[in-house]
Amino acid sequence: HEENVMQDLLGFDKMVTPIIIRILYFLGLLAVLAMTATALFQGRILVAIGVLVFGAIIVRVYSELLILLFRIHDNLVSINQQMKARNTSGPL
Repeated sequence: HEENVMQDLLGFDKMVTPIIIRILYFLGLLAVLAMTATALFQGRILVAIGVLVFGAIIVRVYSELLILLFRIHDNLVSINQQMKARNTSGPL
């Protein structure tokens, strides 16, 4: 089992970037919270609310777009494998 995992990672058959994107998403949310807290300490309440709302939305949308690219890749790989299996099984 461990040999298959290493082979998938070293052969670029399994993507690790989606995991990294999730980590970056949470780090982005922490950055939004830090900027919100900074704005609150400076007495800029409207800016803090704007950063909190729009910052969280922007981080989420950007992360989802990146994840979407990898989901498309996974689906294309699956379709490719199904087509290869269909072509090697003989004529219909």
